[in-house]
Amino acid sequence: MNDSNLVGRCGLYCGACDIYRAERDGREYVEKLAKGIGCGPDRIRCNGCADLGPDCWGTGCQRISCLEDKGLQFCYECPDHEGGKCEKYEELARRYLECGEDIRASLETLRDRGIEEWLAESKARWTCPHCGKPTIVGMKLCHHCREPIQRP
Repeated sequence: MNDSNLVGRCGLYCGACDIYRAERDGREYVEKLAKGIGCGPDRIRCNGCADLGPDCWGTGCQRISCLEDKGLQFCYECPDHEGGKCEKYEELARRYLECGEDIRASLETLRDRGIEEWLAESKARWTCPHCGKPTIVGMKLCHHCREPIQRP
């Protein structure tokens, strides 16, 4: 797995996405997530935004389709992104902010510091300080060790 596949084009670190994590962290979690979302367990699969295949959860993402139509790689490259003019992005940003993740700020960090530094920071941020395993956006407890997670 190439870590650069985990660079969310919207600013989300794909390594902390519940779909991405579920596929890697056990069948029980896949089934629980599928039931909560209202889809079949076979639909819970993704290799990250930079490696979307036909069976991937992110295939058909409105933001990715928009970027591809415009020939852009990241949302920050789009003139509609500045000033909150992109409704597709703003809706997603609000949903993630409710979960405690500011993808706007993350996208700015990606733009300002580059992919390698952003990936290193993101991976560290989304690693449980108790057990050292990856965690998921929006969860207050690590789904591996069940310890509370404090985010800055």
